[in-house]
Amino acid sequence: MKKIIIIGALVSSLFASSQVGIQTSTPQKTLHINGSLQITSELNVGGNAATAGNAGNAGQVLKSSGAGMPPVWQNLAGVPNSIGTVIVVNGEFLVAQEIVAQMTADFTLPAASPGAGKIGNLNFEIIDNENSYTASTTDNSFKVTTDGTYQIMMNLQLSGEKGSWPVIGIWSDTDGNWVARVNDEYTANTGNSLQTYTLITSIPLFTSKTYSFRVAGTAANPVIIKKQSSGSTGGGPVSQVSVKRLK
Repeated sequence: MKKIIIIGALVSSLFASSQVGIQTSTPQKTLHINGSLQITSELNVGGNAATAGNAGNAGQVLKSSGAGMPPVWQNLAGVPNSIGTVIVVNGEFLVAQEIVAQMTADFTLPAASPGAGKIGNLNFEIIDNENSYTASTTDNSFKVTTDGTYQIMMNLQLSGEKGSWPVIGIWSDTDGNWVARVNDEYTANTGNSLQTYTLITSIPLFTSKTYSFRVAGTAANPVIIKKQSSGSTGGGPVSQVSVKRLK
């Protein structure tokens, strides 16, 4: 009989007031519980007077939809399924846009080429998770899908003329200038002598622009980029480029 009286009192208060408090005399919402809550069955959210709310699926978590809106069931942390490095931007898990490509054959920039030439044969794509990179035997270009800061890495083995100053880097096709580059005096001898150039930096890139990997020479002889480093004990790919979003 005592339990019936308590339940009856609660039902009466629900009809008497638009806000009900349990262990509080100043409820702030329709039902305000000042204490712990135990649920021994499913928790349904949303719905209306004619439809039951959603109980979600096993492993899902509740995510707020903002003031005045019911929360929604979602997969844990909203981790995407794309291949790549997961980063956190503004409290959200994202797969960073990433491009990694290697040479499929040696590439020669002719001595008569004016300015910075696009590097050809960079068409072995290891990863291009936003499908934004294109390459051929004579060309390459890419775009970013989000304005942000991107890490640039280029490792190219060159063969050229001693005393020249070859340049490698990222070129803005839209603006017609370098946005990241490295150059050094080529000290190796002409012919089979090789010298490796490495560029590692982080720069802002923008969705409104198109970019490309380029090389420039300063001597009468051509600049050759080697696909592979090899010797009597073995060898493997040596020339590789990459772009990866950091934030």
